[in-house]
Amino acid sequence: MTPYVVCKRIVKVYRVGDHELVALRGIEFEMEKGEMVAIIGPSGAGKSSLLNLLGGLDTPTAGQLIVGDRNVLELRGRKLADYRLRQVGFVWQQVERNLLAHRSAFRNVTLPMVLAGVSLRERRTRTKELLEAVGLKDQWHKRPAALSGGQQQRVAIAVALANQPGLLLADEPTGALDRETAKQVMLLLNDLRARLGLTILMVTHDMDMAGYADRVLTLRDGALGQVDEERPSLDDHGRMVLPETIKTRLAEMPAIAVEIRPEGVLLRAEADDSDPSHALHDSLTEDAPPPPHRWRFLRRRTKVAS
Repeated sequence: MTPYVVCKRIVKVYRVGDHELVALRGIEFEMEKGEMVAIIGPSGAGKSSLLNLLGGLDTPTAGQLIVGDRNVLELRGRKLADYRLRQVGFVWQQVERNLLAHRSAFRNVTLPMVLAGVSLRERRTRTKELLEAVGLKDQWHKRPAALSGGQQQRVAIAVALANQPGLLLADEPTGALDRETAKQVMLLLNDLRARLGLTILMVTHDMDMAGYADRVLTLRDGALGQVDEERPSLDDHGRMVLPETIKTRLAEMPAIAVEIRPEGVLLRAEADDSDPSHALHDSLTEDAPPPPHRWRFLRRRTKVAS
């Protein structure tokens, strides 16, 4: 089966003054038609940059990007505008990015169809169907200010689906909602995905919300990884028990760095002090500022937790 979304070696570099900021470092992943994928990671990891590229709102510095039968990087002018309007839908965390305050829920949903040249009769029919699908058929006349946060996101989802896109991009769609309302929105997204055959890519920092997806990827420092379905646990003595896949990977590393971050603890490979290339690395970076966190190195001879 041909993947619906294909990202190959995507690099995105922003220039800030005389400096270059690397937001994405060779991102590679694929999505099947109808799949829901969540990408988790801390603020500044590059999550929104990736969504902007897939949505045609920005262009990568390098790489290949395909959605459906379109090479997004080859789209220009009217073709790119048509892609944004018809093939991809957006749901943002901020209501002001999703909805126009002076328009009712009904008129917000019809607007993308007006821009796409949909007939008046079809606009009305499709808008009623969408508002009913998101559970707001009795709230069609209300403006965003008269709706709750959860209702606003439901209208936003209807707006995103107005032109029947194949790909829905959701940027922290539950970030401004309370826990119960967030769960309702995620259940709605999964229901609409099944009914409409949507492919959904969502970025979030909330692992509980990411759990509604078929697959969870991690994005940190511009690099993409995958969340292992097996979770570490603690034994009766308070020691961490690692899944076999993680133990195997750690055992192959010459040294392991343990970094304490606000969102948790990170284990990753580090060069061994005994490796001559490590000394070369130090000489190249001796003027670099010290890392913000304290580090502890575990050598390969150290027994990995089991």
